[in-house]
Amino acid sequence: MDLRELKALEIAARAKITYDGKAWAVPSQSSPSTSYRVLLTPSVSCTCEDFQLTNKPCKHVMAARLVRERDGIEEAPAIDTSAGPKKPTYKQVWPAYNAAQTHEKDHFQDLLADLCAAIPEPPPKGGKKGGRPTVPMRDALFTCIFKVYSTFSARRFASDLRESHKRGHLADELSCDIAWKYLRKEEVTPILHELIVRSSLPLRSVELDFAIDSSGFSTNKFTRWFDEKYGVTRAKADWVKVHLVCGVKTNVVTAVVIGDKNLGDCPQLPSLTNATAQNFTIREMSGDKAYLSADNLTLIELHGATPYYPGPKEDHEVKS
Repeated sequence: MDLRELKALEIAARAKITYDGKAWAVPSQSSPSTSYRVLLTPSVSCTCEDFQLTNKPCKHVMAARLVRERDGIEEAPAIDTSAGPKKPTYKQVWPAYNAAQTHEKDHFQDLLADLCAAIPEPPPKGGKKGGRPTVPMRDALFTCIFKVYSTFSARRFASDLRESHKRGHLADELSCDIAWKYLRKEEVTPILHELIVRSSLPLRSVELDFAIDSSGFSTNKFTRWFDEKYGVTRAKADWVKVHLVCGVKTNVVTAVVIGDKNLGDCPQLPSLTNATAQNFTIREMSGDKAYLSADNLTLIELHGATPYYPGPKEDHEVKS
């Protein structure tokens, strides 16, 4: 018994599967309020993404067949219930794992210092008099990135800054407040984007297949509103949305866009794909339906790549 068959048995046993004389409505396991339209005759089909991608009987098709047999309409194909699916296991190479974990921060500082060394210094703003000496941009961004990587508060991160100065990664022993000061500067944003691109370049010969997706980062700011229906004040952390392209083999990020939480997915694909194609040969580009459009598919094909996206959402999905 494979995993699809096991889930089909669970759906058939627990869910309410109905038949309208033409098709079966099989509830989704992840969203009970959503049902998929399943046809068993004359040909087998299902509106779920699994069937659209593989064109093979999914768990919803199998569950409908089981219910059809249970109702005495027609026998379902036999399912081997003698054994459940075996979860694959992988042997851990503990010496290499331990070495990677215990030296990760050391290697990170070395790589980050080399990456920041190429950052050009902006012209001084003090005029002829020179003004107050500024922190070198490479040192400031080394501090910002290392601080975020550490996940420590600024005060607890101070000891890491002292250690970086001793190792020669920083020209001076900087204050931990430098990170907050420079992360607020708008001129830092394009430099960080450039660092992301440059950090991916060593893997140009490794990565050929890419995926695009989005996620969110919460902030320490909260949005509050009054719920008129229930007469209470509600609050939710504000957040920003990130869209990125990454290699599917090493997960290296090749291009990124960060914007408002309501920033749409589909319009971001062209710029991210073009930025990736400037440095990488794209063989495949995968994504979900949020990035699906005729223009986006055409753009991917113009770069000589094969797009892998679920087909258009048909009007077969039933909302209960």
